[in-house]
Amino acid sequence: MSLIALLFARGKRAALILACGVVLASPALGQALNQQYANPAAAAPAEAPGPVIQSIVVRGTQRVEPATVLSYLTIHQGDRYNEQQADASLKTLFATGLFADVKFGWDGQTLTVNVVENPIINRIVFEGESKVSEKDLTKEVQLKPRTVFTRAKVQADVARIIELYRRNGKFAATVDPQVIQRPQNRIDLIFSINEGPTTGVARISFIGNKVFDDDTLKSQIATEETEWWKFLSSNDNYDPDRLTFDRQQVRRFYIKRGYADFKVVSAVAELSPDRENFYITFTVDEGPIYHFSKVEIKSNIKELTPAALRPLVPIVDGSVYNAELIDKGIDALTNAAGTKGYAFAEIHPRVKRNRDNHTIDVIFNIEQGPRVYVEKINIEGNTRTLDKVIRREFRLVEGDAFNRVLVDRSRTRIRALGYFKTVDIKQEPGSRPDRTVLDVKVQEQATGSLSLGAGYSSTSSFVGQFSYTQTNLFGRGQSLQASIQLSYISKQFQLSFTEPYFLDHQLSAGFDLYKVLSNFDQADYEIDSTGGTLRMGFPTSEYASVGLRYTYRVDRVRPYSGAPTAILLSAGTASTSSFGYTYAYNTLDDLLKPRHGVTFSFSQDIAGFGGSLKYLRSTTSGSWYHPVFNDDFVGKLSFQGGYIQGYGGQHVRLNERFFKGGDDFRGFNLAGVGPRELNVQGQGGQNAIGGEAFLIGSAELRLPDFLPSDYGISLSLFSDFGTVGHIAGDAGIMRCGNNRGGGAPCIKDNMAFRASGGLAIGWKSPFGPVEIDIGVPFIKEDYDKSQIIRFSAGTGL
Repeated sequence: MSLIALLFARGKRAALILACGVVLASPALGQALNQQYANPAAAAPAEAPGPVIQSIVVRGTQRVEPATVLSYLTIHQGDRYNEQQADASLKTLFATGLFADVKFGWDGQTLTVNVVENPIINRIVFEGESKVSEKDLTKEVQLKPRTVFTRAKVQADVARIIELYRRNGKFAATVDPQVIQRPQNRIDLIFSINEGPTTGVARISFIGNKVFDDDTLKSQIATEETEWWKFLSSNDNYDPDRLTFDRQQVRRFYIKRGYADFKVVSAVAELSPDRENFYITFTVDEGPIYHFSKVEIKSNIKELTPAALRPLVPIVDGSVYNAELIDKGIDALTNAAGTKGYAFAEIHPRVKRNRDNHTIDVIFNIEQGPRVYVEKINIEGNTRTLDKVIRREFRLVEGDAFNRVLVDRSRTRIRALGYFKTVDIKQEPGSRPDRTVLDVKVQEQATGSLSLGAGYSSTSSFVGQFSYTQTNLFGRGQSLQASIQLSYISKQFQLSFTEPYFLDHQLSAGFDLYKVLSNFDQADYEIDSTGGTLRMGFPTSEYASVGLRYTYRVDRVRPYSGAPTAILLSAGTASTSSFGYTYAYNTLDDLLKPRHGVTFSFSQDIAGFGGSLKYLRSTTSGSWYHPVFNDDFVGKLSFQGGYIQGYGGQHVRLNERFFKGGDDFRGFNLAGVGPRELNVQGQGGQNAIGGEAFLIGSAELRLPDFLPSDYGISLSLFSDFGTVGHIAGDAGIMRCGNNRGGGAPCIKDNMAFRASGGLAIGWKSPFGPVEIDIGVPFIKEDYDKSQIIRFSAGTGL
């Protein structure tokens, strides 16, 4: 006791020393103290165990089974009641999203679970929408009919709808969700939308641009300033995603013109206080202009020599730097390596920027990459077209070595079928490093068409056509066409069928049956033609094919009273039995909208294998496509020509000659160009009698889209030129002199040169394609028939 008193007298410090000594002297006591301070909860007195839960009762369920509710609980019958576990069970039930409210009741023996189920959505309705379609709104919201309604999900969908409207320029849009109660705990969810005014773009400004003015830069971006006359434009409102795209477009514009250091410092959109307009400001740093210094090719593949590859790279030393030319050089070298058999060549460009003299050196390194094989080809999206129709157009099969050139060619061939709106081929990793999987995703489009055509000429004449065409019959790639054409000059009935892969071989087979009743150009005669053709064809190479055919036809020419001499010479019934062939060559990169490539065809038909007519008909045509000025303009040069000659002492009958105009010589009426018999009764004193030779050329320039591509409007400038003529001595008909024959019937056939020019308008309308040709002849003969406007329209099925 004296020791303890002494320690207390000396203070707390001594007491602490004494306590430590006691702990060290007593290990058991030290261990107990350590456990107490390391785990304070253990030191606290344990909660007294609650009563045993005798039963659990679930109340308030309608759709959800009580057993389902019990499965979510963390406390069960037979357990001792515990407030912590009861709280955890409560949170678990709320987390399921099935219940609007959950309450627990405990009476000492029974645990009662009272739930209020969230309702089920019966249907979702949008009211007040006009700027955004109901289809887009339905796609945007996450809630769907027959799903559980929760307030949190509704608020999330409200935010999504508002964001969708903001992307469409409606920044003042508000959404009010409303609920209508239905029986059986179902509801109708209504999104009441107040779109408000469209928030336009009052001004687009650029800061820091010295080389190009604001107007030039505005023309490069998608966003437009709001103007009253831009009622067809959908880009005159603020869209954050479009603004990001605009930044890329401005940078691309400068990079193409040599400004390699260019950058968009910022792009800011400020909303006016009245929330009606945005003011968009781009801050740019142009930097200096760069030029290409030298271009070098280094190849590790012996057969690919730099000297042979250098002309393929479209970069001229000393020219203004253009980043797109480097990409084009990579594509050109890749294709060149692929055509040489090196499908796995890898092209690595190395760009060296010399900031002192503002030049750029480019080195293309060519290396042989690892060999990769096609493990599998997956096809998706062909809900109607059979897989084999797509696979037979592939230039690769599973197990072949991967070849980028052949993959691109396969994509072109599949697009050329005309069955799909889009064709996308992606390369995915295979099961091993040397394996690859090709995923082909297609989006099918209407392959059947129900078309209605009409034409208008300067003589107020109209032509109507009704036809049904199915180019992908039953998804097998077969083609069926049935058409009826009615006009003031003819009635035509035709049925055609083609099987492109007869007996699953690269051999096409088909037939044509037709009947034509013609009152040609309202002349003094009519023709009744009935016939049929058997066809077959096969490829001779990747780009060439040969077609063979046999035709048998019976023609009856009935002159009217007072018919001209040229008509009387062809009167009566004649039969034609002919064999023919066609050689075709096609390298177009896209048959629907080509930009590169050529086409060529040559055909001959010889009649005289039975029948009463004997002649040899030869025709040819060709076209060439290539971008001009820049990639937005595409030029086209084309030609077509033909010649027919009788043999065995026979002349060429009237209905076998060439009648040109309309689609193949725009600006002129059907049969509006070529030889005519003048000074005859009726029809303005002249009749078209066709020519035995023709040669027509065309130059066309496809213009850039001036409206968003969604409108589907295309424009082209064109000029058609050529001649039709040459009648080989019809006995009894004299040739017209300079005075048009002095009043007696005569033939005007001078092979005169004609030319026309105009504008072609195409529109992919909601009801089908529409074509309008506005052509004006500027070189013609006084007896030619012009057609200023030609119109046709159709609809797809």
